[in-house]
Amino acid sequence: MKTQRRYLKALAALLTAILFLGGFAATASAAPTQVQKDFIAKVGLMASADMRKSGVLASLTIAQAILESGWGTSTLAKNANSLFGIKADSRWNGRVFSKSTLECYDGINYTSEVALFRAYDSWQQSVNDHSDFLRAGSRYKAVIGERNYRRACNAIHKAGYATSPDYARKLINLIETYGLTAYDIGGAGTALVSRVVSALQGTGAACPLKKGLYSLL
Repeated sequence: MKTQRRYLKALAALLTAILFLGGFAATASAAPTQVQKDFIAKVGLMASADMRKSGVLASLTIAQAILESGWGTSTLAKNANSLFGIKADSRWNGRVFSKSTLECYDGINYTSEVALFRAYDSWQQSVNDHSDFLRAGSRYKAVIGERNYRRACNAIHKAGYATSPDYARKLINLIETYGLTAYDIGGAGTALVSRVVSALQGTGAACPLKKGLYSLL
């Protein structure tokens, strides 16, 4: 557990360096808790790796995971490993989890209903299925391959992913508040993250900064 905490702290420091070295301007204004930092780091690595295969912007995936799962604390996240609240319709053949949910169909009033949601064995499976779900639906075609986070957030809202009238605004606010675009860099940045992870796993170092962060660049 201590090694994991050290790894997450080191990864957070690394991503901050990448953010500036890559020319991205962070607009973060909130000081995240350790739980939030750990959640972003864990889901962020999954989302970055997934983005290279699926074309779904990593910052969008992370923001949706935060919003839909309450930073991994929701009933669905805890009991069904579901980070994105995808409902289980006739297209789903896996496990399901039943719970009440609030929906806003008229843009004003929220109603409570009981629905079945897709359930998974891990958060990784949830991230993978989220991308598969978006890629399989023609209505989400504007989301796939979009590299502008604002356009991606508006596109997924317009396509009807959620009934909340301010869904896109909430996603954009999360991305900008927590600097989630750091995970959209791909390419050399993602390779750098992989090299640091390998270094940590191979040496058991408490913090790669002691060896010199820039020696890994």
